[in-house]
Amino acid sequence: MKRRDLRVQDGSKRYPFATGPIVEVLQSAGVATEHAVRLAREVEKHYRQRHEHQVELAELMKRLGRWVSEQIGPEAAEALARQTPPFSELEVVDESGGRDPFSRRKLAASLEKLGLAFKEAYAVVRQVELGLRSDGRRQVPERELYQRVASALEARFGRDVRARYEATLALAAELVVVEEGRAAGLPFSRGVLAQSLLAIGLDPELSHRLARRTEDQLWRLGVPRVDSERVRAVVRRLLQEEAGEEFARRYTLLRSLRRAERPVVVLVSGAAGVGKSVLAAELGYRLGIPRVVSTDSVRQALRSLISPELSPILHASSYAAWRAELMPHEVANAKPKRKRVARGFQAQVQQMSRAIDAIIERNVKEAASLVIEGTHLVPGLSPLRPDDRALVIEIVLAVADEDDHRVNFSRREGRTHRMRPSDDYLEHFAEIRMIQDFVLEQAAREGTPVVDTTDFDRAVEHAVEHVLDAMTTQEVAADEAAAAASPTPPSELAEA
Repeated sequence: MKRRDLRVQDGSKRYPFATGPIVEVLQSAGVATEHAVRLAREVEKHYRQRHEHQVELAELMKRLGRWVSEQIGPEAAEALARQTPPFSELEVVDESGGRDPFSRRKLAASLEKLGLAFKEAYAVVRQVELGLRSDGRRQVPERELYQRVASALEARFGRDVRARYEATLALAAELVVVEEGRAAGLPFSRGVLAQSLLAIGLDPELSHRLARRTEDQLWRLGVPRVDSERVRAVVRRLLQEEAGEEFARRYTLLRSLRRAERPVVVLVSGAAGVGKSVLAAELGYRLGIPRVVSTDSVRQALRSLISPELSPILHASSYAAWRAELMPHEVANAKPKRKRVARGFQAQVQQMSRAIDAIIERNVKEAASLVIEGTHLVPGLSPLRPDDRALVIEIVLAVADEDDHRVNFSRREGRTHRMRPSDDYLEHFAEIRMIQDFVLEQAAREGTPVVDTTDFDRAVEHAVEHVLDAMTTQEVAADEAAAAASPTPPSELAEA
């Protein structure tokens, strides 16, 4: 029997049998190439030895699935069953509802016009088709097909090639997300979404992969404008599938933080050199809080208004404030002692507390969330707590190891181009450690969480987790208060 005589029957359509399509679907199901080739040949050998001229596609897939389950494993068999079978045609649906067969040749030709070599164009088209089959698709809206091609081009060749391809289309090149109650929308951004996913603790690779999957699934809707709630629903579902319910919950909390009428005020404190400014900036970025304020800038503003003669403590560094309280004849022989250093530091904190309170009060009135960092945000001492108009979350940073702490000053000197030289800080390192001990004692007394910043990435994750946990606690408390305040239904009273 000639090899070309074997046909695959799919409904009313017949296709020449070939091992290539079978190998492709097996690879998409996670079967290693060598095993995929061997299984495809075994299938062909089985039917040719029986001298059959025709095989039903459903029967072929059933047999192939059984062999995959026995030889590879049930997971690969399940993945195979979810796919669109080989040989069966895919259809492209245009905006008017018309349908045309998916054509590798036609699509590859359009990519060759961009300057791609035939092999490059064909590889992109093959990737797109295998992606559709892996998703179990038999039909694809024309707009979604173009979007998948654009994403594949960007992944392989960069943004410029994607832009050239999109410029050749008559369709909109951007997916627009519309918020409820607003006529205008904003372009969908994978980068912004990936940032949100980083904030809830996902690693960068998974964050960007889920952002790409979200964009692909939104384009499947076949419309260039989608409402924001639909976007969030897709993200939550993908998070549940790939990361678990906990990350989906965190994403929902983060969204509520960015849209909440009640602002969030995050206070990041700690002694000099523990990484407050860098962590606060990263925290604001991940949480989507654009306002990040340093108490150093507040102190500098106060110094411009109040002379050193009127307030010598305000004009001293936090670790040298204790000297400002000494008499002139005491300064020369004075030695830093823990209680003395802590007392001078507390005096400086008290002088700054009103200005810090005013900044927080202004943001609360504007319902604007804020991250504020500085040595002067000592738990239990400052700032004054606003009322229930805002959720205030405190975090204390520290470096447990003294050697690691010293190294931080040298790193900061390089990062600030010697605007903050390390020599003075290292000269007063003992006082800085005394202040850290004092702040940690206050944190323990007030129940404020402490984050060690030796491992910066881990510190950021812990800080974000603490903010989200605090929001969860607030949410539960609000639900309980609402339940307690609501009248008991008559049916429950009757049962009682």
